[in-house]
Amino acid sequence: MSNFMMNMISWILLLLVILTLYLIDKINNLAKMYEAPKPDVPALPELGAEIPGDLLFSGLEGKKLWDAMNGKQVEGFDASMIDALRPHYEPILREHIVATFKDGLEEVGGDESKVPSSTRKIPTVRGHIVSWLPPQHLGSVYRSALEFAGSYANNPNPDVLVRLKQTVDSVVDMLYQRVGITNEVPFSDFLFEEAPIHEEASHDDSTLLALTDESAQISTLGEGLVENSTEREITPEELAQGLEHVQAYEDEQRQEIAAETVEAVMYSEPEAEVLAEEAPEQEAELEVKPA
Repeated sequence: MSNFMMNMISWILLLLVILTLYLIDKINNLAKMYEAPKPDVPALPELGAEIPGDLLFSGLEGKKLWDAMNGKQVEGFDASMIDALRPHYEPILREHIVATFKDGLEEVGGDESKVPSSTRKIPTVRGHIVSWLPPQHLGSVYRSALEFAGSYANNPNPDVLVRLKQTVDSVVDMLYQRVGITNEVPFSDFLFEEAPIHEEASHDDSTLLALTDESAQISTLGEGLVENSTEREITPEELAQGLEHVQAYEDEQRQEIAAETVEAVMYSEPEAEVLAEEAPEQEAELEVKPA
């Protein structure tokens, strides 16, 4: 092989090496310019952001949840899953009823024909869930609370209170029976223990008659009443007046004693003079009498 052919092959190999290095550098530059997309990471909820829904009831909310708990067939949920969720549904049902009753207490004096909203967002330990209850049942609970904080607070009547408690308990028992849950404690035992919102009503005669004699006596004594006693503490003004009366009484006694003393002295002087006059006569009589 001639020298020419050797030189030609050498130059070709050198060009291939240079081309290879150029292509490698170009590929590296392109790789730096292109960045692979980062995987999507769920962002953490910010402070004050809306709490996510309850994952335990995922897909069951509102009217759909109520129908499922009532035994109706819901697509995608079998009966065994609904039965497992039933104990977790009881706090949601209870909170919905209690919140409706509190609305009636706070809206005292409002429209008694108002029907509260059937849906309410209920907080849970896992987030929140939208609950739905029949409006006619919620209306009975709401109106009972409205009457309890309104007309009953102004004019308490034991018969009215019994009627309101029976209404709430019957509605609650009906709701619990429809979802297949046993109500252990009557709601009237704790709902009606809260003080009515309307507390500005004046006490009537029946309230005053209910006071005991001791409490009535204490209330009339007013300011100056000794603690834990029915006797009133003497004020400094009253004490000074009492001392003045005592001083006046003592002065009167001293004047009476002085007057009696002067009178006794005046009566004793004439008697002494009479005795002085009778004394010589008695001595003469004694001398005349024989021994």
